[in-house]
Amino acid sequence: MDHRFSWTLVVVAALTASCGTGSSTGQGKGHTYRDLKGYFQEELNNINTHKPALQKTIVLNGQRDSLTITTPDSTQLQHLLAPFLEVDLNKPSLQGAYDTILLADQFTGTHSLMYKARNMATVPQEVIMNIDNQQHITNVQMNKHVSNLVYEYQQNLVYQHNKHIRIVTWQKIAFLPARELDVKVLLRHP
Repeated sequence: MDHRFSWTLVVVAALTASCGTGSSTGQGKGHTYRDLKGYFQEELNNINTHKPALQKTIVLNGQRDSLTITTPDSTQLQHLLAPFLEVDLNKPSLQGAYDTILLADQFTGTHSLMYKARNMATVPQEVIMNIDNQQHITNVQMNKHVSNLVYEYQQNLVYQHNKHIRIVTWQKIAFLPARELDVKVLLRHP
């Protein structure tokens, strides 16, 4: 009787050890987040192909200016989407840096996916994506914040697929007045 118990114990220990090895190699691969850099590169290519007119409104420290760019070139579009293209959550340095929260709407099939930084030094601190029932991203919001004794910087980015872009940047350098830049761009498709 003792012999069977020891044999069962050895088998259970071997199975437990093999299961443990499998899970540790799975963790070694790291967690991948939604490919935002790829998404915005694809959006840039799409906008560059269709060339919608851009209705741009800029507010710098309360002074407003508007202009319409009827045929934007690729450099203007690249510059416009640059703050979004900088964000790559799948960099090795950001592995495991975010908590992921998923809020699903059971009726429509849409959901919101939020990445919240575990450490305030991680930039961006927050990314929120709205995803339709076809798994396409419809809206992206990002919040960045950097602060030290000399400098404070906040940037809020909003991108709505095929409709508009908004970038609000606020910065304060010690002994100088704060500056706020609010850029709104509407994409006008023919």
